[in-house]
Amino acid sequence: MKGMLAAAPYVLLLCAPAAADARSRLAFEVVSIKLAPFTPGNLDPVGYRIDGGRVQILGYPLAAIMMRAFRVSPRQVDMRNFAGDEYYDIEATLPAGASAEQVPEMLQTMLSERFELAYHREIRESKTAVLTVGKSGMKLPRQPDDTKVSNTASVLADGTLRRTLTGNVASLSRVMSGGATNGALRIVDQTGLDGIYTWVLDVLQPPSGTSYQDALQEAFKAMIETAGLKMETRKAATETIVVDHLERKPTEN
Repeated sequence: MKGMLAAAPYVLLLCAPAAADARSRLAFEVVSIKLAPFTPGNLDPVGYRIDGGRVQILGYPLAAIMMRAFRVSPRQVDMRNFAGDEYYDIEATLPAGASAEQVPEMLQTMLSERFELAYHREIRESKTAVLTVGKSGMKLPRQPDDTKVSNTASVLADGTLRRTLTGNVASLSRVMSGGATNGALRIVDQTGLDGIYTWVLDVLQPPSGTSYQDALQEAFKAMIETAGLKMETRKAATETIVVDHLERKPTEN
């Protein structure tokens, strides 16, 4: 009984902000959502771009949209009961005065209103990929500080899916998001590098019996080693977004 009484205020504190958020929720001015005929390995565009007052998300599964919305890694989203293979193209307009930093909160609103998302948060133990610089140092050339961030995909003649990302070390989580499932690791940057680099991830066609996610993990490891970084897996307690309800078909535009 004592433990239950002690926990009660904690529950109230968690619930009270939810009511306030509902009243002051950030939302896009206009948002269009369409199903994208995307499958790993084809030539359909994939990307996440914010250009002025316009947001464009191309070829993203709901898991990747959730990660953008809540600023978390693949392992911090549990939607196993709502798995699907749909991909979406999203075009949105920011309201006047809004900034790019507010886009994740607007994505949360979009998920709630258009996909009827309901969720709760849990603290779980998970594996974490800690990135550090190897003994030989960073091997990639640093790009000018005003270099534009980008994330593109193409298919080579042998069927290899090439993802090219220009951004800082922290942005490597986005590379994993393109085909992310709960098998991907949360990435923690301990390199101390603050520059912009161009990262090239070549995902080979997985052999029979091997999943695309496994191929993605192997390609990511190879990319890290080529860049002169090293990755160490550790266990850590992390907050997880657990999906309680999610409609895979959004409401009409």
